[in-house]
Amino acid sequence: MIEFRQLRYLIAAAEAGSFSRAARRLGIKQATLSRHILETEKRLDMVLFDRKTRGATLTLDGETYLRRAQRIMKELDELNEWVRTTRNGATGGLAVGFYTSLSAGNLRATVSEFTTRYPDVKIRGFERDRDLLLAGIESQLLDIAIIVGETTYPGLASRPFWSERLLAALPEDHTLAARERIYWPDLAGERFLLMVRDPGPETRSLILSKLGMPGFSPQIDMDDITRETALSSIALGGRISIIAETACGIQIQGVVFREIFETNGHTRIGYSGYWREDNQNPVLRRFLDFVVSRYSLPPIPHRRRETQ
Repeated sequence: MIEFRQLRYLIAAAEAGSFSRAARRLGIKQATLSRHILETEKRLDMVLFDRKTRGATLTLDGETYLRRAQRIMKELDELNEWVRTTRNGATGGLAVGFYTSLSAGNLRATVSEFTTRYPDVKIRGFERDRDLLLAGIESQLLDIAIIVGETTYPGLASRPFWSERLLAALPEDHTLAARERIYWPDLAGERFLLMVRDPGPETRSLILSKLGMPGFSPQIDMDDITRETALSSIALGGRISIIAETACGIQIQGVVFREIFETNGHTRIGYSGYWREDNQNPVLRRFLDFVVSRYSLPPIPHRRRETQ
């Protein structure tokens, strides 16, 4: 997960043009700042700063990562502001993070049924990338994040929740649009359009695993656009996209959706929930129990409060 402290150190060093000046501004030792930046470089496997006796300047990789760090810190501020303006000191609320569409699919159905059953509960949704959602859980700004995959993260509890079908988003005049079923080999010669933001990178990895082979790699464009803009671009022709059925509720004129199959059935993608084990919000416990019941999952053991 992202270390926000390290992002702050990186931004401060870039703005100051010197590790020593940045450390003075932050009120920490230069060795501490240098160590954290070096740890970040090792984790990313790239050099972010060109270190010289007169100071430190960003490398090309560093400039790229700085823009990402600045965006993440801006979004963290937005998350804090979102919590401040929506919480209103009220109890009986649940802060849910996600990066999928609420236009269709299991997330929409689950939230809808839960709020119908418990009308006293106010669910507050926050849509951002995986890293920021996990950081929101860690910092207790969010109660639960629902994201793709089953990766484990230190300090966070998790449970696979549900899976959804993958669909190909096609221009309506595409030759494959006439089919009811599409198989992965049918897509080998296509040019794909995906979002830079989640779940775009995960979808890209999936496409490469299904279609990539020695000497061939599918054409994949990664654009910094919204889900709606991506689908609108598909309608213009020349490219297709891959989406989960949670996004198929977005209706764009000129775009059709077709299920993607494998030899053993639909291609599916799994979603998991992540939360802090020490989160004592009773609404979170209620929501977890509801998900377990709705999807016939094994019970989730609830951690009890420690007593002195």
